[in-house]
Amino acid sequence: MSSAFESFVVVHQYQLSTIPKELWETLFMKLGEDYLDAGNFVELHQGDRVEGYSLHVKADQCLKKHSDVFLIDHAWTTSPETAKEELRANANLLNRLENLMDIVVEDAPADSDDKNDEDIKPDSDLIDLVAEQANVSKKEAELALIAENNEIINAITRLTIDPDVKAEADRLQEQVMGQMLASGRPQEKEEKENKERLERREKREKEWVERRIEAVYSKMWSFIQTYTYSVLQQDGQLAPQTAWYVNDEVGSAICHSEDPNVVCVPFIFSRGASGMIPYSVFFPIKDIEGGEIITCDLLPKTLDREIDKVAYLYAIKERLLSPSIIEEKRKDLIQHFETEQARLTEQTLSSKSSKSSEITSTEKVLELLKKNSGSEKSTPIHVYTDTPFIQQFLKLENVVFTNDQSKADIIWSSSDFKDWDAVKPHQIVNQIPNEQCITFKQNLAELICKTYGSPSWFPRTYNLMTQLAEFVGDYLNCDKTSSENNLWITKPWNMARSLGLDVTRNLAQIIRQRDGSVPKIVQRYITNPCLYNGKKFDLRYIVLVRRTEPELVACVYNMFWTRLANKKFSLDDLNDYERHFTVMNYSNYQMTQLDHKSFIFNLEKQHGLKWDKIQKDINAAIKDILVAATSTEQPLGLAGENAKSSNTFSLYGFDVMLTDDFKPVILEVNFSPDCTRACQVKISVTVDMSASF
Repeated sequence: MSSAFESFVVVHQYQLSTIPKELWETLFMKLGEDYLDAGNFVELHQGDRVEGYSLHVKADQCLKKHSDVFLIDHAWTTSPETAKEELRANANLLNRLENLMDIVVEDAPADSDDKNDEDIKPDSDLIDLVAEQANVSKKEAELALIAENNEIINAITRLTIDPDVKAEADRLQEQVMGQMLASGRPQEKEEKENKERLERREKREKEWVERRIEAVYSKMWSFIQTYTYSVLQQDGQLAPQTAWYVNDEVGSAICHSEDPNVVCVPFIFSRGASGMIPYSVFFPIKDIEGGEIITCDLLPKTLDREIDKVAYLYAIKERLLSPSIIEEKRKDLIQHFETEQARLTEQTLSSKSSKSSEITSTEKVLELLKKNSGSEKSTPIHVYTDTPFIQQFLKLENVVFTNDQSKADIIWSSSDFKDWDAVKPHQIVNQIPNEQCITFKQNLAELICKTYGSPSWFPRTYNLMTQLAEFVGDYLNCDKTSSENNLWITKPWNMARSLGLDVTRNLAQIIRQRDGSVPKIVQRYITNPCLYNGKKFDLRYIVLVRRTEPELVACVYNMFWTRLANKKFSLDDLNDYERHFTVMNYSNYQMTQLDHKSFIFNLEKQHGLKWDKIQKDINAAIKDILVAATSTEQPLGLAGENAKSSNTFSLYGFDVMLTDDFKPVILEVNFSPDCTRACQVKISVTVDMSASF
């Protein structure tokens, strides 16, 4: 016993540091027996001081400070990316969470257009039999019996047949049905009507379930909690991961208070070879008398500013002991935002606008490359690269590839270059020191904010880790006048290919993104994009920066490429990826190829405009970003002593959208963009000529 307890302490010492030492042995005993005894001391109340559930000490009990520790089960462990799919797959979980979160569920859809439903509705015995034999839910069994006119064998077959076989059988049945209906046979017509009625019913059922799922997903952000753990990667580095979980009914009923009487923390119990079991534990930190409500502090310990703590309360409003507090603080947050906006409005480029810069041609940049490499036309240029499209498409005269980095004239790497001390005087590297000042989204936003304030060509952006109050104040201010269009998109600091992006108007969901292992920004979503044939699009520009000192030398590749959404733009369904996002070539979605000349021709024809003016505005916005970076000292910008001494160049992918008044908006700047498509498009261009105007 003593030896087992000592091993428990050694294994869990980090987690135990938050729990009073006098409770360790009690916790060890309860964990070993999975002893959930909180119900002996506490009880759930509904509508008592809060609208939903709250936890109270039983009237005939009391809890003394550090007198006991209690286990809480986790009702659901999930992730923001998989939560909805898990709810679709588990009706019991959906039901439980609706009850736990005190969600009023709308009645199941009525079958008002199905006059003869009662005639074909199976009895409960048949439903139970089919559900058992086919190993499905009772609802699925009922629908199958209805579809098969209460024929048990056919219903079981329908539920257990292989999907591919079923699809072929359905196709043949529809073909035969069509032929029979054409002959006017009434029996087949009735069967077709029954099938259509069933399809309508299934559609209503599906829509009803989806509404319930959305209600749980929307409300879960007030209840969901997190803990962080590390995963050992193949390169031997530890990568932090975040587990998202909802406590059981007892744990989820503990309300937030600035003056709590219990501490509630996650505790991952290691059973050795048997694996890990996640719990939460709570223990009193004050004497709590019978009937008193139980409260804990739900604010993250990483919030330093008091105004950020106020802002975070909007994420847990369902669990506030005093919900009115957030309304009392609303004015403070809006005032905080307005003060910051006033400062940004006054921000100017000042003396930085005089920085010398040059937008030049591709030919001049190539001349500079050759000049700085010390190579004449007849002298081979040795290139070391790990980038596939460079190996495949770099066909310039005198270019020779080498596997020895030390012998290279040009080092071209698609991974973060770190071996700066080994670079020789004649070598050119395709990365500029500290270029993450523009390729990391939070850094780009900070650079633009401090240089230009709030320019029209960059969406209003907040770093959720450092500007939570500013964002919440902006959201609340916008919500006063246009709640429907109060739309935002969250993005990881340093990911591309549309990974980790969410479009939402749910304030709690946005705030809780700061609790994940991947830090994020939040950006105002463009609700008035310029559309191509009704679809959203963005433009990828490849920009080469040849040097930053003593003056900026850069060029923009004039053959941009257009990325189109697959579906027509609408704000009705924010979950539809193909409607709101344009990056399709890294997914299973179909990608529409559209060359830049066809795009310009059709856009000019559709809107009666001249592209040259738009292109000048886009170039000006790109230049503004590069001027800001090269005019600002590291670490916020690129300028500094090592920038002057470095022989470098870099390629960037600038992603640009247009608003419905044809003004450019720079979305982000990408490091080492994949130029395979840009190289291929010169060889073979697929032109979209389907647009009609």
